[in-house]
Amino acid sequence: MQPRVAWLGVSSLWLHRLRWIAIGWTVVFWRLGYLSLLDPDEAHYAELTREMLRSNSWLVPLLDGVPFIDKPVFFHWLQGSAVWLLGESEFAVRLPTALAAIGLFAVTRRLGLVLFEEEIGEWGAIMFATIPATFALSSVALFDMVFTAFLFGAVACLLIASAQRSRRVEYAGYALLTLATMTKGPVAPVLVGLFIGFGYTLGPHARERLARLHWIRGLAAALLAASPWFIWMSFHFGDRFLNDYLLAGNVWYFTQPTRFSSRAIDHAFYARTFVGGFFPWTIVMIGRGIDAMRRRAVGRGFSLDEQLLWLWTAVVIGFFTLARFKLDHYIFPAAPACCLLAARAWRDAVDCPREQTRATRIAIFGIGAVMVVSGAFLSVFQFDLDLELPAASILLPAALAVGGILLLARGTLDRWTPPVTAAIPVATLLAVYAIVVTIGFPTLERVRPISSVGIRLHNNVPADGVVGLYRLERWRASLRYYVDRPVERVETPEDVRAIVARDVPVYIVMLRREYDALRHDGVPLHQVFRRRCVIGTTGTGIRRQQWGYLVVASNRRPRLPWTPDQ
Repeated sequence: MQPRVAWLGVSSLWLHRLRWIAIGWTVVFWRLGYLSLLDPDEAHYAELTREMLRSNSWLVPLLDGVPFIDKPVFFHWLQGSAVWLLGESEFAVRLPTALAAIGLFAVTRRLGLVLFEEEIGEWGAIMFATIPATFALSSVALFDMVFTAFLFGAVACLLIASAQRSRRVEYAGYALLTLATMTKGPVAPVLVGLFIGFGYTLGPHARERLARLHWIRGLAAALLAASPWFIWMSFHFGDRFLNDYLLAGNVWYFTQPTRFSSRAIDHAFYARTFVGGFFPWTIVMIGRGIDAMRRRAVGRGFSLDEQLLWLWTAVVIGFFTLARFKLDHYIFPAAPACCLLAARAWRDAVDCPREQTRATRIAIFGIGAVMVVSGAFLSVFQFDLDLELPAASILLPAALAVGGILLLARGTLDRWTPPVTAAIPVATLLAVYAIVVTIGFPTLERVRPISSVGIRLHNNVPADGVVGLYRLERWRASLRYYVDRPVERVETPEDVRAIVARDVPVYIVMLRREYDALRHDGVPLHQVFRRRCVIGTTGTGIRRQQWGYLVVASNRRPRLPWTPDQ
């Protein structure tokens, strides 16, 4: 029988369930379909899925009716299934990501329970659910949450199988690795292979543990099971598949030739992403790392299970650091392991002698200090961003500051012994996310114009009409999705003159200043709609938003404006 909490009259089991319902709702499902699709990737992938469904092309994603070879097709299968069941909507295209996040919470909890204890598994999963990276990625229709659910799920199964000598769990790990490979390609088995290979360098106990796995045959089986789509694509597209997917989608991420990307290489990029995206538990991990070096100096190390989680973190971050092309969400598969390590570190800081966990204890209360400083900073500077935030947005820095003060006050009352759990920073993060959802989401939707412009174009442009985009390529993907027809690229005044000279209705989306300049030069354009919005940023460091107008201009004079100017 579950113990009861007398003053509530409910069992601890129900409190546990209610806690996870609150976390899942706040972090994942609350207003899941509220925001319009984000540029460039979210809207781009949603368009590929939509065209795949409409054309019944389940093996080849399409863009404007043409095969678009970029990523494997499995993510589009998941997204397409949700759209097929629920209809086209932002909620439907994001649902696979949301469900993957919930599954990943469960996987993280289970791994922590097996490797350490139930409480560490529980709080490791809660920590993972509440980091900024999880909040950001669990409600956008990108590959990363789904890929991490399969990839880290595979790693978790292999670690559990090696600990419990379970063939069934090991086979489940290889099945998940197959799905990870079908989601994002060969990077999945490469990361797992590197993890197991480097694991053999951790010593005889690690070698004995990993030798329980049939990992060579397992990796080969996963690759073989994932291969039919790759073989089919190679047979049908030949050199194009080689160039567009194997080279551009994989090899060039490491070599980064100038024709692929001209981004400057920043080797500290993932260090900043690690600290910020996995905040605040990265602070605890840094303290744990310092304590680990001190322990090794006196001949006391950490358990093999903890070493393996550190190794997985290092493999993921190290692998993508070596790649020359970098995006912040690439290292997300390291996040569950990081949070389990932080939960273990927090538990030891509570239970172990002070001299063994001094740096971890300092780090835990350092979280409170960072929250207070961050809250003070935001309270001063968030309104300088010129996002036209409502007065209620002051609640966000206030929540951070109050959470930090409570954590520091807890330390002063108990001789700087950490609280038994991480409830204070977790509750603070959930409060921040609730404020972002209720206040930040409407603000973000108000300053982003393309969905409303695209919907008006979709509703007003005749079937023979042409839609163009003038010098605004950063918004192409979402405009293409919401207008639901091809969008022509228009880059020069000569291009504008050529397109408006056609004997069909033409509608071009552009900035108001570009419209005025073209009109001044005698280009025959007529404004049919405009929308006030953020069109860029100014300054460095704290960037102020630059407001302006987005205009839909046509070669046909409208009888009536589509809507009044905003």
